[in-house]
Amino acid sequence: MEQEKKINIIYGQSGGPTSVINSSAYGLIKEAKKHADKIEKIYAMHFGIEGLLNEDIIDLTSLQDDELKKLLTTPGAAFGSNRYKLNDEITDKEKYDKIISIFDKYNIHYFFYNGGNDSMETILKISNYAKKIGYKLNSIGIPKTIDNDLCEMDHSPGYPSAIRYIANSVSQIYYDDKSYLSGRVNIVEIMGRNAGWLTASTKLAELNGAKIDLIYVPEVPFSLEDFLNKVIEIYNAKKHCLVCISEGIRNKNGKLIGTIKEEEDAFGHTQLGGVSVYLSHLITEKLKIKTRYFELSLLQRSNSIIPSIVDIKEAMMVGKKALLEALKGKTGKLIAIKRISNSPYKVKYVTIDISKVANKERTLPLKYINKEGNNVTDEFLEYATPLIRDKKGNGLFEVFRVD
Repeated sequence: MEQEKKINIIYGQSGGPTSVINSSAYGLIKEAKKHADKIEKIYAMHFGIEGLLNEDIIDLTSLQDDELKKLLTTPGAAFGSNRYKLNDEITDKEKYDKIISIFDKYNIHYFFYNGGNDSMETILKISNYAKKIGYKLNSIGIPKTIDNDLCEMDHSPGYPSAIRYIANSVSQIYYDDKSYLSGRVNIVEIMGRNAGWLTASTKLAELNGAKIDLIYVPEVPFSLEDFLNKVIEIYNAKKHCLVCISEGIRNKNGKLIGTIKEEEDAFGHTQLGGVSVYLSHLITEKLKIKTRYFELSLLQRSNSIIPSIVDIKEAMMVGKKALLEALKGKTGKLIAIKRISNSPYKVKYVTIDISKVANKERTLPLKYINKEGNNVTDEFLEYATPLIRDKKGNGLFEVFRVD
């Protein structure tokens, strides 16, 4: 009987890095090495699709375990990320043909792309084109995004580590200001263009006694007048006020609040940032109160200092499952995380059609936002708390308190 011909696989990273994107790479590569009877070469795109088009490919086949394990503690995208947009197959036909020709040249028939909404659109387009021209290609999406806005998921790898960092950072800001009889209005700006999942996570700081006075997310229209009235009310009552706010908040007319300049990336997304500065200056001018503003920026997504143990494990598993599903012949699929129970916390991994996720966005459900639109509910805490827990406790540093 003729022995089945071995094939090669390729893996790529795309979009904003998370603290566990490389853990998914680890899970996939480690599993691929167990199937040397079917897989000959393990490749990685250097800088995603953009690198692939330049035939910039890294051979990982001989990577030893001691080097491979470093992926688990490496921040950023170890193999290089990109925000390269593939247009439709008519407009970019030459690029699609080039991708397939490179796959054919390197005998690549398993294609894995690790990213968010836009990245899933990219893998779907390539998968559909390969199918259309008759090139055998098993394409599997590996999810990641700190925004937690991928549809069909309980949560996305990258989100738990980001919110653990955010909750601990916000808690430190709270306790620093609480050190004084009279403090400031502190405004913390959190990532989140259209979805408030990250900003909502600041509520987790309350697990170790911090008090977040106001939380504003993009899902609810923002009123400057209501905001200023609420700030002065809180500050007059306690001489402290901590505000956590999404970078993408908008007024009732849909206009962004305080964005410095509305530049767009390749996918048409506005480059945000500046709302905390704007509101801080406004409070100083209108209310005559001292303020500080904080923009956590990329630190929240590149957190490799206090990552979530749950996140690392799950990121490895979606990488591993992607490889196994491809070996089963699956294509055009994404590995999704589904929660089975909250206590004890358990999940399962399922495959879903990438078309259900590609270029779609899941926003924070209204049930997690209070009626006034300026905080989040305890129901959100029930959802988020298991994602940051570790063996020692709730995932936040312990605090000595004199209340």
